[in-house]
Amino acid sequence: MFLFRIIFIILLLSNIAFYSYSKKHTPNQRTFIAVDKNVNKLTLLSELDTSKSIWENKQPKATESPTEIFNQECYTVGVFNSKSESTSVLNALKKDVLKIRTRKIISSQEAGYWVYIPAKNSRDEALDIGRQLSQLNIKDYYVVTGGENENTISLGLYRDVNNANSRLQELQSKGFEAKKQIKIEQWPEFWIDYSIASDQVYTLPDVTQINPKISSNKVECNW
Repeated sequence: MFLFRIIFIILLLSNIAFYSYSKKHTPNQRTFIAVDKNVNKLTLLSELDTSKSIWENKQPKATESPTEIFNQECYTVGVFNSKSESTSVLNALKKDVLKIRTRKIISSQEAGYWVYIPAKNSRDEALDIGRQLSQLNIKDYYVVTGGENENTISLGLYRDVNNANSRLQELQSKGFEAKKQIKIEQWPEFWIDYSIASDQVYTLPDVTQINPKISSNKVECNW
């Protein structure tokens, strides 16, 4: 019996010694790197900085739910000639919608065809060209006195390209270095975009009663 106790104690001490040795000589645990250093860190939606969102005047409803966000419809309203013109419609809509913004675009169209003689080095040279035109009974010209086209001789803006070409050929046949340029007219337009829960569309006011010149059109929710 005494012998078994001796053997048990020896085995116990051996296990303790082996555990201590293993713990001492086991390398420290390395930190696991999930991705290479140059890979961008994944950002959760909750971590995104929404301060630069294109949506402005957002008025979330107190009862807004995830169901409303998915079951939504989107509309665009316009066109307004200025942002201030859209204010009354914006105020009328924003209390019922999920998201709303004012959007500005620049519209353009061809305003016509400009026939001209390129700018001269001085006012005197430009006036001299004008006198030559007058001597040949060519009228309807104008010497530009300022701006980026200063000292250019303007010979008319034509809606019809055929009329512009006729004027150009007339001048060139008489030795003038006339040219033709398409003139582009640009102006700002303002629109209101918004999204609303599908079952709340009926609550919206009729925007055409606020401004008879505008219309409301349903669009895809891709903002």
